Amino acid sequence: MMRGHNLKAVLFLAMLLPSLAFAQMHLANETLINSDRSILESSLKFNAMATDSFEFDYEKSPGRAFLMSAIVPGAGELYAGAKWRALAFASVEVFSWLMYFNRKNKGEGLEQDYMNYADDYWKLNNLFNNLSNEKTGLDGSHILFLEYNGEEYEGSDSLLNAWGSYVINGEVQPVRTRDYYENIGKYDQFSGGWDDFTDFNTISDSVISVSDLRDNYLTQRKESNDALKMATNFATVIMFNHLISAFHAQIAAKNYSSEEADKVSWYMGLVTDVRFKNPIRGLSLSIAF
Repeated sequence: MMRGHNLKAVLFLAMLLPSLAFAQMHLANETLINSDRSILESSLKFNAMATDSFEFDYEKSPGRAFLMSAIVPGAGELYAGAKWRALAFASVEVFSWLMYFNRKNKGEGLEQDYMNYADDYWKLNNLFNNLSNEKTGLDGSHILFLEYNGEEYEGSDSLLNAWGSYVINGEVQPVRTRDYYENIGKYDQFSGGWDDFTDFNTISDSVISVSDLRDNYLTQRKESNDALKMATNFATVIMFNHLISAFHAQIAAKNYSSEEADKVSWYMGLVTDVRFKNPIRGLSLSIAF
């Protein structure tokens, strides 16, 4: 009797095991199919998003237009078809360069003129002779350097008095720098060096009067400085003309449209595979002419 029950149990298990195995295989197949479908959907969705995010479609290259106008203002606009604006930027460029060189040469010429003028009409010997006027001399808020026997010294009234004979015979000379040419006209303490100082000032004067020679010198310096400042202003205009033209050309290239023009299309996308932990596998680039 026991043997009969055991036989029935064995037969029951034999019938049950194939069913369980079939069910497990069916479930595994369904899981695999669903997994493959999810991978495919994710991959398509990811690729579609990447392609849409990196698409450029211009008939003219904005980068090329930017670079062309950065080098030669107006060139990028001409390339992008904006001919009148190209002419405007090019005209500003040519005019600015002409005015820059004109003002620069003018200023430098006037600068050399007032230096020669100062060398003719301002003398250290005059300043030494006018030390009796307390308002003039080398002692003060500004300094002139003196040269003697190949060496430079910081000027002072005591040094002038000690070297009086060398000053008179011309062995001691001022060091002629840009500061020197500025100081002898700008500050009263050096006014005693002008040839006509005593024509306008006396020992007892408490206020220094500007002599004609000094006044003329200051006028020459102002004209020179004004011309050089104007040259600097035109140099600034040139710089901004390059910059503005470059950005304008870039915009013009982006907006360029012509039915007759060969269209250039750029497409950039990501190569992805979601089976990997890092799904981004590379970049794809295509150009259509």
